[in-house]
Amino acid sequence: MQNNRNYTRLFWALLITFLAIFLISPIALDMLWARPGGGHSFSGGGGSGGSGGGDIGALIYLLMELPPEISIPVIIAIIAFKIIQNRRRNSTRAVTSSPTVQNRVVRNNQLENNLDYLIQQDPNFSKVVFLDFAASLFHKYYTWFGKPEFRFIAPFFSPKETQLSENQKNTNQTNSEIVIGAINVTDIVRSHGYDRITLEIDANYTNTHNGKASRFTVYERWQFLRKSGLISPAPERMRSVACPNCGAVSSFTDNADCSACGTHLTAGEQQWYVSQTAVLDRKAFSVAGLGHYAQERGTDYPTVYQTGLQNTQTRFAQRAGIDSQLWKSDFLQTVVNVYFMKIYAAWSINRLLSVRNLLSDRLYESFEFWINSYKQAGLVNKLEQIKISDIQIVKVEPDNLYDSVTVRIFASALDYVSDSQGNIKGGSNRKARVFSEYWTFIRRAGVKKQNFDTATCPSCGAPADNIGQAGECGYCGNKISNGEFSWVLAIIAQDEVYGG
Repeated sequence: MQNNRNYTRLFWALLITFLAIFLISPIALDMLWARPGGGHSFSGGGGSGGSGGGDIGALIYLLMELPPEISIPVIIAIIAFKIIQNRRRNSTRAVTSSPTVQNRVVRNNQLENNLDYLIQQDPNFSKVVFLDFAASLFHKYYTWFGKPEFRFIAPFFSPKETQLSENQKNTNQTNSEIVIGAINVTDIVRSHGYDRITLEIDANYTNTHNGKASRFTVYERWQFLRKSGLISPAPERMRSVACPNCGAVSSFTDNADCSACGTHLTAGEQQWYVSQTAVLDRKAFSVAGLGHYAQERGTDYPTVYQTGLQNTQTRFAQRAGIDSQLWKSDFLQTVVNVYFMKIYAAWSINRLLSVRNLLSDRLYESFEFWINSYKQAGLVNKLEQIKISDIQIVKVEPDNLYDSVTVRIFASALDYVSDSQGNIKGGSNRKARVFSEYWTFIRRAGVKKQNFDTATCPSCGAPADNIGQAGECGYCGNKISNGEFSWVLAIIAQDEVYGG
């Protein structure tokens, strides 16, 4: 009899364990780790929810009252259902991911070849500027969706997307606080007289419906089309989503005519337009789970180097008028090392404005979003005893407008999350976390001034203590967060997703 009781206790202990894993804890499937841009699932932690503790308790009590021949099949069915549900929930993400690093490298090499061909046909094309254009269009799309102002960007969208916006009029909904976490080129194709670029966008926004605000995360695929043979407008016209003829911003009639110059815009005939969008994933955002850490992944992966890196690096240094080895040494020491330490230190004390001059607009907005999310949850992510063990240049990508350099940084830090009382909620303040990340820096081509003084404005030389959130110097008024005067950090990618 005693043995039977022991078996029964063991059985229910296992049951409770299984139910806790599959029903209670969403972080069992969506574990997070911290750092600036480091491993956060941009969709937050635990937003998908799960059954509450009271529901689970009632379910367990009910199952305990049933005979084993009934309760055991029920348990198996519940677990199977939960597994299938979680797989379906994450299936759209799985479709877009590559199973191996090698596959990502092969795909990226093809992308680079297609990008080179596109630049040959359009010397004014720059991936840096194009992504800024796409990000600006994404912001305006969500801000004006379902509103009369959508006509200002309608010439840049297919009739289908315009009609979807029209259908949302008078629904008493608004979108705000739009933050793009990541935006990546996944395909470049020339077909039937058109160039096509596919992007995948990881973003986050607040939707207010009838006065009730809810935060959502989205993972979307956008396809851009443009007639082959066109030359891109100047960067200032691309970034502002302007008339490709005269540069007027947000000045289009319902008939897609520019109010300033009268030019009629036909989709894809003068400028890129969005031919279709697809929401791959959308769910409610929650700050739950921000204190939980997952094991670091990818640190032991082999470094992904650009094909022909040495030759590209040499040509880049020659264009800049500097010895290749001297440039490499200066860049690693005065840019990468300094930026890394300053940005991590600023993140740890929640003082992002102190490094605003070092960050691109999109990265700053993403960082600020996460800092505010931690504050909302009553938490702070601390990074202490930060050490860099190695820095490797892995990619140099110059075009006629911008220079882009990617490095892999190997580092360690005490990386932990604590609450307002100093209680550790995740990570460790005793054992250093070893990790590596890929950081991409951008700068306007032709900038030969090797001034990497992060304490001053790279435009006017004044102290960098008056840089606004928009990335403009308070002394000279110039925008310095777009790489016009010096290097800015534009992208942080984790080892397990970086493919080149």
